[in-house]
Amino acid sequence: MLLRCLVAASLLLAPCRAAAEEGEKPADAPFPYAGQSKFVTVPARAFSSPAVQAGFMAGALLCLPGTLYQEARKTEEIPMDRQPSIRCGRALGNALGWPVYAAVGVPFWLLEGLFWRAPRAILGKK
Repeated sequence: MLLRCLVAASLLLAPCRAAAEEGEKPADAPFPYAGQSKFVTVPARAFSSPAVQAGFMAGALLCLPGTLYQEARKTEEIPMDRQPSIRCGRALGNALGWPVYAAVGVPFWLLEGLFWRAPRAILGKK
């Protein structure tokens, strides 16, 4: 079971890992509720925040030996955004937080559409 989870995680994070190895910043995942009201975005952000934070901490801890090894080999200081533990933390945090953000926002998006936007559209108001 653990091996399956590790394989699935490595496949999901492969694009982030490839972009990090090339030195490019991985593209941010598109947020599905961009341009929506706070009725949708605030609950989605509030519920996804713990998942993002937990993923960041787990990813940073997993890649901490790589950061320590890299810092031990170099004489100059490595910028914070180039450290492997920060990259892993961001990638895992986004990978865990984005689905939660998307799933939590759906009911609020539907409620807003049914009870706010639809009546306003029927009445001809913007």
